Amino acid sequence: METFDVVIVGAGPAGLSLAAELAGTARVCLLEQNELCYTTATWYSYVDRVRDHGLDEAVAFRSDRVLFRSSNEEHAMRDECVVLDQYRVLRLWMQRAVDGGVAAVRGLYLSHHSDASGVTVQTSAGKLRARMLIDCMGPHSPILAANGLIRRKDAWILWGARLALPPGSLKPEIEYYPLGDEANTYVGVHPFSATDSNVYVFQGRTDTLGEPEQLQPIFEAMLANQFPGARMLAPLRGSITSGMLRKYALDRILFFGAAGMMNPEAIGMGFNEVLRQVRGVASGVLRALAADRLDQQTLERVALSQRDRETLHFQRAIGAFSLHFVRSSAKWDGGVRWLNLLGDQSRWWMRNELTLDWIIDATLKLHRAVPLRESLRLIPPRDLFFILGQLVRFVALVVRRRAAEVLGVRGWSLRID
Repeated sequence: METFDVVIVGAGPAGLSLAAELAGTARVCLLEQNELCYTTATWYSYVDRVRDHGLDEAVAFRSDRVLFRSSNEEHAMRDECVVLDQYRVLRLWMQRAVDGGVAAVRGLYLSHHSDASGVTVQTSAGKLRARMLIDCMGPHSPILAANGLIRRKDAWILWGARLALPPGSLKPEIEYYPLGDEANTYVGVHPFSATDSNVYVFQGRTDTLGEPEQLQPIFEAMLANQFPGARMLAPLRGSITSGMLRKYALDRILFFGAAGMMNPEAIGMGFNEVLRQVRGVASGVLRALAADRLDQQTLERVALSQRDRETLHFQRAIGAFSLHFVRSSAKWDGGVRWLNLLGDQSRWWMRNELTLDWIIDATLKLHRAVPLRESLRLIPPRDLFFILGQLVRFVALVVRRRAAEVLGVRGWSLRID
């Protein structure tokens, strides 16, 4: 039985991109139970990130903004954006992985056993042996479930389709807007060509991973009302998961992508987090392999290496009640109003490229858009003590920053533990 350095389980964007990054440097086996290079997702990203990852040929649509609309507000988030051909992206990563010597195996993960020298992975296609396993199976990973590692989970679930539209029926625009229904449903539009667009409905879920199929009747009703005459070309369905794990690695096992709860709460999008983090994680994996340090503590540092602690505090504080902001059109108005207050700085929110100064400014403006008293009423009970603690930390950060500005102090630390 051939022994690899790494077995990656799951060939979605997280698994395929990581395999492509490790190819040629480590001996990698990629295990996937479904058809390779197929997805029901739709992705938009940014020109610089796409260029940096060599994905330009997968661009289907370009725009200089993302539009957020509500009944009373509108915000154009200015950035050089692209909608990607999701199948082409996966094929590019797959080709790079195979060209770099990655072995692709079609099969179902069944179980694994770790010992002092490696991991044996039992699959429906036989046994695989490696020095370590990287779990990219998503939030439904059997490894997460067997070890009880999910501490909390939230999700945006979505259901839609690529639509062939009558000419002139829809202005090509990357946009998001509420349906204004009692179910608090939202519409996302990703133009794909002159006549095709990826259109879907989505909803927020707390304390659950949700079931996208629940949105099918809502999507069909929206389609009949807003896009009469449209023809469905390909399905879109799935979820964007966020949450917390009790551990982000085990001995010889690292969790990446949705399995690692990589997407921040209320900020950014899962595919863009793959682009933002994959190279740093790949570098950390290679260092761990070279040093033969594949214990839980070392691999957890790799898994968390791309996540800034202060940014995580902000993301969780916002995420704790962000889903509650969208319980009515008025709350969505508040969110769009906040983006307008941020102005040109709003783009860093969706990019998840946040400095501490941006966090402080954004938090102050958030409470101008949505009054603090109202925000406090929306905090889920499970997060009450955390949010109040973060409020104390935030006030201390602002006071220390203002004091430093007055005293002309440079190089001071903003961290408060």
